[in-house]
Amino acid sequence: MGAGATVAADSAPMLTTDPMASAGKVAMFLVLILGLIVGLAWLANRVRMIQPSSRQGALSLISVLSVGQKEKIAIVQAGEQQIVVGITAHSISTLATLDEPIEQDAVARPDFASVLAKAVKK
Repeated sequence: MGAGATVAADSAPMLTTDPMASAGKVAMFLVLILGLIVGLAWLANRVRMIQPSSRQGALSLISVLSVGQKEKIAIVQAGEQQIVVGITAHSISTLATLDEPIEQDAVARPDFASVLAKAVKK
């Protein structure tokens, strides 16, 4: 039995892998994945640009204030009228109608860079 076992071990092919071939495959898939991410980001940006802005329709959202986990107070522009509404998980209620409209330029929305900088500082 001893001689037969050594012949079988000698005749079995040794699997050798070239480390550079493996690194090449990893690099190729890394480039492929990064290209896929960039392509999807470009596509998402194009789709967002194609969709009409909410300010072009009859209704537009002026400002939103979160007052709880699922509760918000919002100012909605409906034509020439601005309405303050309360939003919960189950309903939307009119709280008030503004006599003097708030200009949309007066409501400053922070850009993503400033929000990110604030979050990083914490």
